[in-house]
Amino acid sequence: MGTKKGIVLGLILCATAFAGRVHAEPSYLIYPSSPAVFRYDPAHYELVSPGDPRFDPAYMIGGQMLWDRVESRIPVELYRAPVITAFEASTSGCNEFITLGNDFDVIVDGFGPSPRTLGSLCLRFWPEPPSALVQVFIDGAPVVALTKGLTPIEVETDIGNGFYSDTGVHRFTWVGSSGLEIIAFSDKNANGAFEGNAPFRIIARDNVVGVEARTWGGVKALYRK
Repeated sequence: MGTKKGIVLGLILCATAFAGRVHAEPSYLIYPSSPAVFRYDPAHYELVSPGDPRFDPAYMIGGQMLWDRVESRIPVELYRAPVITAFEASTSGCNEFITLGNDFDVIVDGFGPSPRTLGSLCLRFWPEPPSALVQVFIDGAPVVALTKGLTPIEVETDIGNGFYSDTGVHRFTWVGSSGLEIIAFSDKNANGAFEGNAPFRIIARDNVVGVEARTWGGVKALYRK
């Protein structure tokens, strides 16, 4: 009986893991128009310095260059972010652009090895702290339930070296929290929630509003002149 229970449990766990892979929703490269530090997953990327045969000074930031250790190439897609100020190793295994401010463009990039359409496209936001009463705007319109549907992106521009890229650019503002996490994904099941692990995200910090939860009137009072 113990063996049978073990087999059944194993099958359940395998089925659960498989279901997670099946239902995981695609997520895309996203970066801000504002200056940002790129915090990278050391399992995927590494820094190389002058003297290394892989080093290309055209991609040097702060005396070093980022290298994709998985695909053995310069990750040119990350350098498409308008202003990378520095690189930092991540301790969480996430790849993220850290920026300061609550008014900038969010850029969704369809970079990839072939033309494609990014359909059912959405931005998803998570405030910090989670209890904060945050109000988010994309292209001047308020975001409902922290998820914003976007126009599909037709990725068809050949940028060389076997890659294609086109972007969607959206003006982003918010008030009411000390920070926001932002990802771009295809909402395949149309429920407004993201299921999966996003390979890239933006972490936006606002040093104007305190981190404690507030009433909306209290938040607006902070911005009155």
